[in-house]
Amino acid sequence: MSLPISSLLKMKTLAFPALIALLLLAGCAATETKEVTTEILVLTAEGPLYDGSNTATYSWQPDLAALLGEGYTAADIKSARITAVQFGAEDEAAQGLVSDVTFQLAGSGVAMQKVAFMNPMPSGQNLVALQVAEDQKGLGDFFKLDEITLVADVNLTGEWEDNLALGVQISIQFELKSK
Repeated sequence: MSLPISSLLKMKTLAFPALIALLLLAGCAATETKEVTTEILVLTAEGPLYDGSNTATYSWQPDLAALLGEGYTAADIKSARITAVQFGAEDEAAQGLVSDVTFQLAGSGVAMQKVAFMNPMPSGQNLVALQVAEDQKGLGDFFKLDEITLVADVNLTGEWEDNLALGVQISIQFELKSK
């Protein structure tokens, strides 16, 4: 038994909107936003350091349970965005040494991404709020890694004989699957 063409067309026109509605519901799964701020993480530039460009790094293994709360895993992260970065030299004598900074995230299999910068650095301040980059794509992927390398490219206005410790505190806004 075959259906008349007009019946088939009616079924097609009814099925298409239902399919669209189903896809929209699936795409609008409940999410929640959580803003967290890290403790001060210390990046190190191995001395001796010279006037000009130098790099400080820190291998960070973020504890997602401590950051996001018990029960959250990397699989729950839909996206992430850096909302603020505080930056400064740990040694008071070195605070005026950094003339500008570019702060980046790097990780295995994820493209390095610039997330904050300051040029020029204001002098005489312990922690400076860096300007956060507007363009941030795929930062959630970093938090699915076991380790994130924090990189600060700094220009120095003089020489420094020892290792240089630079503190950074990061505020991150996560979009998470609702629990």
